[in-house]
Amino acid sequence: MERVSQEREQVRAEIAALQQRLEVLEADHQQLLKLQATLTGEPVAAERPPLSITTDDVEAGPKTSARVPRPRSAKAPASARAGRRGAKKTGRGEPTWGEILLSYLEGQQQPLSVAEITNGVSAAHLARTVQATAVRTTLEGLVARGKVQRSKQGRSVAYSLVGRQVASEQGLADVASSESA
Repeated sequence: MERVSQEREQVRAEIAALQQRLEVLEADHQQLLKLQATLTGEPVAAERPPLSITTDDVEAGPKTSARVPRPRSAKAPASARAGRRGAKKTGRGEPTWGEILLSYLEGQQQPLSVAEITNGVSAAHLARTVQATAVRTTLEGLVARGKVQRSKQGRSVAYSLVGRQVASEQGLADVASSESA
C-alpha cells in the first residue's frame, strides 16, 4: 500500500512537470502560428487544446487522433522572397554594409587591409557595431560582383575600388621607371 502511494505521488509530480512543459510548448506553438501567419499572409486558426490534464485524461489513456501539418508549398511566400537579394536598404532605413564600404573606399587613395577598413568605418559610423568578419565577408561579396578589387602581397590582402587599384599600380610602375632612368 505504501509503495502504491509513493508511486502515485511520483506520477503526480511527473504530471505537474509535464504540464509545465506543455504550457511552455503551447506558448511556443502560439508564437510559431503568429510567425506562420505573418510569413504566409494567411490567417491561421489558433486552436488550443486544454492546458490542464486531469486524472480522467490520464486514466483514459492516449488519444488516437493526431494533427497533421499542412504540406509546405514549393515556393517561399512573396513576403519572405521580397527581403532577399537586391534590397538596397536595411529594414531600419540604414545603408547596407556594401554601400558603407563602397563609400568609404571611394575616399581612399590606396588599397587598404580589412583591419584598416574596419577601423575607418567604425570611426565614421559610431552608431553601428563593426566587426572585421562582417567587413571581410562583405568585401568578398563586392569582389565577386566586380565592384572591389583584391590584391595580395604574400599573406597580406588589400582591397580597393576597381578603378583605384589599376591607377595605384600604374603610379607605382611610373615611379619605378623614373627611378631606374
